[in-house]
Amino acid sequence: MTFEDVNGQPRSLADFRGKYVLLNVWATWCPPCVKEMPSLDRLQALKGDTRFEVVALSVDRKGPQLVKDFYLRANIRSLGIYLDREARSMSALRVTGLPMTLLLDPSGVEVARWAGMREWDKREMMREIDERITERSTGR
Repeated sequence: MTFEDVNGQPRSLADFRGKYVLLNVWATWCPPCVKEMPSLDRLQALKGDTRFEVVALSVDRKGPQLVKDFYLRANIRSLGIYLDREARSMSALRVTGLPMTLLLDPSGVEVARWAGMREWDKREMMREIDERITERSTGR
């Protein structure tokens, strides 16, 4: 599955190999998506490092400027801008609605999936993510 970054350069999930990725598929026209973006941004600011990254993948068709403008209005500072204008990720990842969030292990294998909006930076949610990562890395 390929998508593009803010500069229009091709990217894929393979670019994030070696770290756990919380992949959020979203759109600016989706009210629950818009509502949860600040919490994803805070999660990336709190936990993002060489072993973990939040990747917010927009399926907006109008291009990077639309997402840049949204990030500016919503004060999103820690998340990168990634776009799938043709929404190929929807079928590739079996996304049935937005927002949809997947936790991928360092080899790109899905560990967990959450449908709908969450407050990603709440203690309970971060604990759940950490537990999934621990289970995966220890083989439990």
